This record gives sequence, structure tokens and C-alpha cells, in this order.
Amino acid sequence: MKKILRISLFSSFLFAMTLGVAGCHFFGGNSQSHDTSKIQLTIGFWPEKSEKRDVAMYNVWKENFEKDNPEYEIVGAPYTYSIDTIGVKYETKSLPMVYQTWFTEPETLKNSGYIRDITSILDEFGWTNKMDDEMRETLTFDNKIYGVPRDGYGLGLLLNISILGDCGLLPEVSKDVYSLYNEDGSPAYPTTFEEIQEFSEVIVDSYASTKGMFICSANKQGGWQLSNYAWNYGAELEIKDTTTNKWKANLTDPGMVNALKWIQEMKQNDFLYQGISIVYDDWANSIGEKVAMAVVGSDILHIAQTTGGVDMSNLAFVPMPTGDGNHHYSLYGGTPYVFDKNTTDDQVRGILKFFDYIGRSPSTSEHNISAIREGYEVAKNKNQPIVPKIMPWKNNEFLTVAKQLEQEYVSVDMDYYPFFDTIQDNKHTEVPVAAQVMYEMLDEAIQEVLKNPDTANCEALLTTVNSRFQRQLDQLNG
Repeated sequence: MKKILRISLFSSFLFAMTLGVAGCHFFGGNSQSHDTSKIQLTIGFWPEKSEKRDVAMYNVWKENFEKDNPEYEIVGAPYTYSIDTIGVKYETKSLPMVYQTWFTEPETLKNSGYIRDITSILDEFGWTNKMDDEMRETLTFDNKIYGVPRDGYGLGLLLNISILGDCGLLPEVSKDVYSLYNEDGSPAYPTTFEEIQEFSEVIVDSYASTKGMFICSANKQGGWQLSNYAWNYGAELEIKDTTTNKWKANLTDPGMVNALKWIQEMKQNDFLYQGISIVYDDWANSIGEKVAMAVVGSDILHIAQTTGGVDMSNLAFVPMPTGDGNHHYSLYGGTPYVFDKNTTDDQVRGILKFFDYIGRSPSTSEHNISAIREGYEVAKNKNQPIVPKIMPWKNNEFLTVAKQLEQEYVSVDMDYYPFFDTIQDNKHTEVPVAAQVMYEMLDEAIQEVLKNPDTANCEALLTTVNSRFQRQLDQLNG
């Protein structure tokens, strides 16, 4: 969600986020005394105490930063963003000064008055034009920037190549070694939703207990993924009236109908991983033997091995398939850092300086590059597979160094990960208004199709959802 935000874990969704429940501005996540003569910086993305290697790494960064910047004191205040608690935490002044959220959230946080713009300070640091364009746009409202990107993710199709190869769906180049490409260089993996159906039929005919495809249907994650399917059938899910400047729901778009019908057909043919309320977290424990294909985010591929116990050499990650033969989008989201509305300019400056000590700035300073390397080392020492990242910065000086460092540590065979060759051309940002609400409503439509695949009317279901979603948009439209 993740990326919903990543969305309820998504990403870090879901996501690779090492955050926990909140502390306050003064006490945070550490039981340490504080020097009131210094400018305190409460860091909400501080790792939880259980993440001992990560905490040790952050403590070194804190020590180095405070030595070089004695006017500041870093205070760890682990906090996991939640739609349900953010308002209460803001009102009780228990939010850290900087914390992570999802790219679907900054506009809502801004409109609620929970976060501040940091445009002038980003300009002062020279970071504004170094941000990835799409990430910066997602954080920009009324020409003001409300955060700093951490990283991005894109949705792609994860394949268990051992299962596909054993079914004869991939060319065998040597014993138990399979290629993603045919002899003429064309993809042997599915590039259309129709081909996913065809592959699934072969898989369920070959295995008694393995299904073709894993599809989410709960926790807003089904709607999150369905929106990507619909784009690839040519759908546009929200339309802005340029005359009134108001948003219109468009969930009855033929492309969305066709995407939902595809799920219905997959269920009718018994090609789907079983269950009505399937959540994103389930894919890692299923991709080994229970299912051959799943749509996942690029930022959490490693959990197939760390959580699911599947060797990454048995997997491949390819671009999202097309539904209509013309559209080939990958839902593109990620994680930004946002700043509590009460954070002062001096505190924002201190936090941005601290970013340079933890590998989160666009600079090639010794501190920043060393921290990036240390992050890779910690992941390596935890036996965590390392795959490429979607970088939040675009300045060539940084990208050259960061990519070289990444290549040094990437631990997967990139021949099996063509997704990363195409993501920059295929990116499609999430809908700009009320994405989480839309995802939740679409979950209900998916679940109805899964419950009653032979009788569910996709057009009627989406007409109902569209009306409900329009009422939500009308409240926001004013």
C-alpha cells in the first residue's frame, strides 16, 4: 500500500520499516536523560529496541552527528504511522518531529494541519531539484513541498521460476535452470493478464496443491492492486473537472470492469490462492509451493526469503502485465519523511543535517556514502537478500556513486529481475485523492466476486462502489 501505504503495512507495506509505537517529543523511544540546553530532534523512524543491529547502527550515527553538531541532540522516538491514531497523537503533541508515512497521505496530513512545508529549507540545502520528479510532485501542494522522499517502490509480477519451469512454461537452458526468454529474445514469462490465466491453467493441471496467482482482497490491499490492474486495461479512476476543480469518481470505467472480471474468471477457474480475505503479508509464505505468481512491491522482495524461506534464486521479478495490449503501468509509491507542524526551522535544518549521517541525503559526502554502505552491511549480516532500490534522488553525482555501491552489494541474479530495467518508463502514481478510501471500497467488490464468482455482477458492484466513493470525494471537494 506499500505501497498502501503500502498501507497498512505495506510496504514496509509494508514495508521494510523498522518502526514502532510512538514516544513523545521529550522522551521518545529511549530511556535517556536529555540536555535541555541543546536543540532536541525527535526521530520517529528510529528502530525499535528489538532491532538490535539497527539500533546499534543508529546510535553510532547519532554519536557522530552530535560530535560534529554539538548544538543538537538526537532523541529516538519510534513511531509507526497510522490513519487511526495520527489525529490524537497530533492533538496530544506526542508525534515525533519527523516520521515516515505513505505517499498517499501527505495531502491529507497537510489539509489537516498536521505537517509543515519545508520548501525554503530544502532550497537552502539545494535538495529541491535533486528529488525524483514524481516523488517531489507527490509531496508538493500549492507549490510548497511537505516532505523528503525516503525511497520508492513499484508493483511487479513475482514468479516462482522453479514451478513455472517444471510445468514446461519456461525454456530449460540446463538441468533445473530456466530462462525468462525464448530463443528469439521475446519474454517467455507472462506479459498479459490473459497469459497469466493460460499459465495458471497449466499450473493447476500439473500440481494438486499449487495455484496460479495470489491476489489480495483485504486490508485495502486488494483495491490497491486492483487499481494497477485497471490502469493496465486502460482505466482512469479519478477525473478532475478543470472547470469546477472538483474530482469525479470513475470506477465504472470499462477498464476497471474488465480488471474485476479478470479476477472473477480466475476464481471461476480455480486459479487463485484460496481464501476470501487475503492480505498482502500472506504472499511470502505462499510463493514457495502454494502459488506460482504474485503481484508485489519491489521494496519487500527480500521477505520471500527472510519470511517465506524461499531462495531468491528460485524467483524472478518482471514488469506488470498489460490487459488491453497498450498499457503497461506499474503502480509507483513509496515512503516519505514528513515533519510535524510544530517543528521549528532550526529543528528541520538539524534533521536534514542528520539525514546526511544516515544515508538519506542526496550528497556524496563521506558521512552519507559511509552510512549507505553500513546499511548494506547490516542487511548482509542479517542474511537479508539485497535487490536494487528505486532511488529518491536524481542528481547524477549521487546516482553514480549510489548505483556503484548498490551493484557491489546486490545479491540476486539481475537476469531474473527485468522489472528494474523498465520501472522508470512504466511508473504510474497512485490516485491523488482519497486513495485509501477507494482501496477499502474496492476490497469489498473483490470479496463479493470471490464469494460468488458465478453470480456476481461486476458492473453493478462497481456502480455501487463508485456512488459511495463519489460521496467521499464530494465531502473533500467541498
